[in-house]
Amino acid sequence: MANNQTLLSYLMVAPPGIPTENTNETPNTTNSHYSYRDITDRYGNVLQQTQIESEPMPNSPVLAIKTEPMFAIRFNKYIHNRLRRALRAGFQRVAPQLPNLDLTPMTVDIGDAATIIDNFRPDIAFFQTGSPLGSSPNRCPGDLKVSWKWGSGWETASNEAKQREFYQVLSQINYYMKQNNARYGFVLTDTELVPIKRLDGNGRLQLAQPIQWETKGPERLTILLGLWYLGMLGAANNDWRLL
Repeated sequence: MANNQTLLSYLMVAPPGIPTENTNETPNTTNSHYSYRDITDRYGNVLQQTQIESEPMPNSPVLAIKTEPMFAIRFNKYIHNRLRRALRAGFQRVAPQLPNLDLTPMTVDIGDAATIIDNFRPDIAFFQTGSPLGSSPNRCPGDLKVSWKWGSGWETASNEAKQREFYQVLSQINYYMKQNNARYGFVLTDTELVPIKRLDGNGRLQLAQPIQWETKGPERLTILLGLWYLGMLGAANNDWRLL
């Protein structure tokens, strides 16, 4: 008999810390409406009432990384499949109410799985479940970065090169969001998740407080819960799009 748990508990774990080796570092507002309370106020019933088969986080020794492709492999191992299962379970739970809720079921994959515009490919795509590959808009583009190339604290760094890189990455994700007419996006590194909301077509962005990679446990906003909520924001037909 399967050992089940609530969807909320399933999302309360943290991926293991990822060691790094031989690495070299090469006008926004804060979005305060992206907290554990905000998520559970909106989707608490789904999270508490949905049952999903338990899945322990892999406990084998974590291999170190020194490049972004290596981080992408760790993302696939510790985050991707778990997130996809969580999205599927949540949408199955609310399937009878989808028309009333005005939600489109979403899944997650690499950016190539959604519509590619002018050959620009975000690293991650949230897109309509069951759609032919390359046909659904990327409703919430994501960028994977390593922590020695980007960090949320670099906006106020004394190092001008870090400040430039901070805004360069935001400019890149804003471009992906604008291409797809998406209101939401994110940057994920090996240390934090930063959800992003596009306010207009002129580059104004709101950044949520970063969610730390190691955060876990009851009533904590984890990387997995934060990503799941981004998928739900992308699912909202009346909200995900910003022209």
